[in-house]
Amino acid sequence: MSDIYQEAGLPLWLRPYEVLVTSSYTALIETIPDTASIHSIKSRFPNISSLRDYFVAKYEENSPNFKLAQRNFVESMAGYSILCYLLQVKDRHNGNILLDEEGHIIHIDFGFMLSNSPGGVNFESAPFKLTRELLEVMDSDAEGTPSEFFDYFKVLCIQGFLTCRKHAERIILLVEMLQDSGFPCFKGGIRTIQNLRKRFHLSLTEEQCVSLVLSLISSSLDAWRTRQYDYYQRVLNGIL
Repeated sequence: MSDIYQEAGLPLWLRPYEVLVTSSYTALIETIPDTASIHSIKSRFPNISSLRDYFVAKYEENSPNFKLAQRNFVESMAGYSILCYLLQVKDRHNGNILLDEEGHIIHIDFGFMLSNSPGGVNFESAPFKLTRELLEVMDSDAEGTPSEFFDYFKVLCIQGFLTCRKHAERIILLVEMLQDSGFPCFKGGIRTIQNLRKRFHLSLTEEQCVSLVLSLISSSLDAWRTRQYDYYQRVLNGIL
């Protein structure tokens, strides 16, 4: 998907990382330097209660650096939102979302995707994670109040979805090649591939896809079940 965005000349941003398999049960996973998880940022700076506070403290509100960090944040948020929706990436607590020095978010730990979820319960039912604190960095809020950066996020999500849709067969084929691998994400059987194909909505026109993406954003806005999953992780595992 990162290649697809780049080939199309889109500013949507992803940070792929390498995994070198060393046996059936072990691998070497590439370190992503100059990053920290949202959880560790909040742990390290107890006076910072939200991601917006961190951006203000690090980049100086209303400065050119602040605006650039916001732009980087939005471009990565859009890239990962489409990825999380299409591949149904779950377990998106703040220990699995990193922030780099330039303001990009980076998702890690893809142990739950396509058809499996933590505990076998699909608690994270929103299309992707779009909580209040993520919206606040885009100058919006839990209601999705329009702002320059939130509008930019919407445009990028639409462009990203339409572009990935043009390459649907390329993405589906890669997933199909692995369906007999025994990976837990294929526990849904043949429905795993069928549901992946459905999420591309190949029968819709591009105009209908615009409405579809806006509805995905709307149903992700500070979704109750997403908030509850974060709360569950905070209480059970101390993840802020």
